[in-house]
Amino acid sequence: MRRLFAQVCAILTVFLAIGGLTSCGSSATSTSPIGTPTTVTLSPADSSVDLGSTLQFTASARNGAGSVNVPFVYTSSNPAVLSFIPSAGGLACAGRWDTLGQICTPTGAGFAQVTASGNGVTSAPVNVYVHLHIDTITLSPYNPPIPQPDCITLAQAPGIQNFLDFQAQAFSNGMEVTNTVGSFTFSQTNSTVAKISTTDPSLNNNNGNQILRARFTAAVPGLTQIFASAAGVTSLPAEVPDSKGHLHPYFETCLVQSVNLQVGNATTNTSFAVTSNLSAGVNVTPTIIDRLGNTLDNPVPAVSFISSSPPNATVTATAGTGPTAGTAGVKTSAPGAVSITAVCAPPTCNVGVDPPQPVYSTTTPANGDYVGTPITGLITGSPVTSKNVYVTTTQCDTAAGAPINGCQPLLFPIPVKTNAAGNSVTLPSSPNSFIFSPKSDKAYLGSSSGLMVFTPTSSTNSSPVAQFTSLPGKVLAVSLDGNTAVVSDTLSIPNQVYVVTNLESGTPSPSPLLINSATAAAFSPDGLKIFILGNPTPSNPTVPPTLYVYSTVLALKQIPLSAPAIAASFYPNSALAFLNGGAAGAVTMRNTCDTSYAQVASFPGRNPVLFQGLSDGVHAVGVESPGIDVFSVAVGAPPVATLTSPQTQLVTCPFPVTSATSSFVNIGQGTFTPLKMLVAPDNSRVYILASNLGSVFAFDLGVNTVTAIPLTGNPVPLDASLTSDGVTMYVGTTDGSVHVLSTVSNVDLQEVTFVNNNSSNKSSLCSNIPQTCNPDLIAVQP
Repeated sequence: MRRLFAQVCAILTVFLAIGGLTSCGSSATSTSPIGTPTTVTLSPADSSVDLGSTLQFTASARNGAGSVNVPFVYTSSNPAVLSFIPSAGGLACAGRWDTLGQICTPTGAGFAQVTASGNGVTSAPVNVYVHLHIDTITLSPYNPPIPQPDCITLAQAPGIQNFLDFQAQAFSNGMEVTNTVGSFTFSQTNSTVAKISTTDPSLNNNNGNQILRARFTAAVPGLTQIFASAAGVTSLPAEVPDSKGHLHPYFETCLVQSVNLQVGNATTNTSFAVTSNLSAGVNVTPTIIDRLGNTLDNPVPAVSFISSSPPNATVTATAGTGPTAGTAGVKTSAPGAVSITAVCAPPTCNVGVDPPQPVYSTTTPANGDYVGTPITGLITGSPVTSKNVYVTTTQCDTAAGAPINGCQPLLFPIPVKTNAAGNSVTLPSSPNSFIFSPKSDKAYLGSSSGLMVFTPTSSTNSSPVAQFTSLPGKVLAVSLDGNTAVVSDTLSIPNQVYVVTNLESGTPSPSPLLINSATAAAFSPDGLKIFILGNPTPSNPTVPPTLYVYSTVLALKQIPLSAPAIAASFYPNSALAFLNGGAAGAVTMRNTCDTSYAQVASFPGRNPVLFQGLSDGVHAVGVESPGIDVFSVAVGAPPVATLTSPQTQLVTCPFPVTSATSSFVNIGQGTFTPLKMLVAPDNSRVYILASNLGSVFAFDLGVNTVTAIPLTGNPVPLDASLTSDGVTMYVGTTDGSVHVLSTVSNVDLQEVTFVNNNSSNKSSLCSNIPQTCNPDLIAVQP
């Protein structure tokens, strides 16, 4: 009978194979037509499954012509632990199937290898571990170093271990089942902080056949939780002891605690003087120290370098390895000055710290004297003549912001080389603000009808102005990278502020904030925070004065102020900010290096209407009739970790203000109404415009003297802008022209007038209305 059954099966197998049906005997599936494979691949790979569960296997076959269709036979090396039957195809039972292939009955824990065969070709074996259900996985250090460090440093030095090994264990109802579950998978929450490896021989991972341990090697300063997984179960984050035995639920690649900058190789070299159009020759070198006091130079963590004035100079970090890795090269473009700072911040440095604690750069102008001042550079050379000045008007709107019917504002270019107005562009609505991106040709014009983005280099086949009607308001500030702007809508109810990103791509992405009556804003130089000031206004007198701090990684913070604040301005390295008003002292400084924003210095008795911090890290200036305020600060730095005095935790704040003074200089013009203040690119001069005086006043910061530059015809100034080299100033006035002033000879060189297609008023900056629109918005292309 057994022989007859075998003969029948053999005959049926032939017929069924020809028909593409399942054969009798071992577990098999088939497809049609049948080919001749050279390789058979089986998936999934090595697996770990609970007793009594099922696991679906799939095989595929290929030859030189590609995929081929063959019937597959699945085989288990240990059917008592893992079994197949024909009716179940490639579905494996972690135990034994019933005869119908419907019920999988567990038999016992163990190990089996599975293969798939097709037309005489067999796949590589896949390992399957069958085990009791895992309810707990633990992950703990394996052979930790003695003594245990507080963190794992990136520093490369004899005797320093740059990794920690961890061992996973699996439990079922309190009983360890590690040896029966096969290999574990290891992971981390912040994928860049550590490199994960399981191949080092000292891990004793049975040549990769059963992976129980992993090595986590320091890669990027930061914190990351680490895990082990098997059979769909994941451990809690591993708890890592520090030097005192305290457990922390994260692995730490030692956080950066100090970034100290120097020019070249001398630590006390904190300045440079070069010519413009220099592409190489000046290198800024960071000395980066972690919280254990190790100097990180191989590898050097990636910090972000910041130029205070991209039109004058840009800073680019050197990637890769070698003696220049981690340094930054300076490329100069225009005469003037630049301050260079750096920041260690996510996503490339100190990852995973919550809340984020950026590490702001310092310098050491004297040995051992860590201070907050930046690297400063003076750039000399010929004046820039390749750029344009752009002029437009706000006067197509009424004082209340309502458009005048039919009025179209015009935007005129004035080439710096010729100082002759070019052909105008018609703007879709009347602007209320006009700011160029510091890093590109794009300019942003706010309006009650929506944000306008002006691109002078647009092709002749497209409009150079794009308007986004969903973003109405005034442009208060633009980031140094030109990619983000703050737009304040104080006309709509409720008021809103839009933090608009992706500007450089031409597809603005707004984040709307319900902020009442926002009148001023400032970006930190590193771009990580924005100070936004909400104040009572004539149209909204009940708004409480408030400082709003916006960050992309933190919730919007509101800080009540005791009085309205007129302006905010950041210290060059971003660790501090000036606030003009809003506290007991009219001008104060606040921490921005943490989230307390505590007041750290004040300048009582001064109440400037206009205010700006300078990029030298020493001065700030303000204008209050009848003169100018000069503020001086000395800023220290947080203590720096050393090998003998490591920090038990990250210390990046505060940057203490060790000295804060102010002085006042009367410009000798009696009472005046401040209109605008401009600072020369090299911080040598401050220019003051008053809405009731027919001159521009130049205050020399070095000798505290004032020079008047009279405007020809004695018109009243409306707006002004300086070229990036500081040599020429363009002033729009009430006589309808733009006056070109030389800041070298202190004279009004010429008046630029405009001609348009307005038949009723050809010298106006708008059309379709009889009255003259004057040039009250001016911006120089960087």
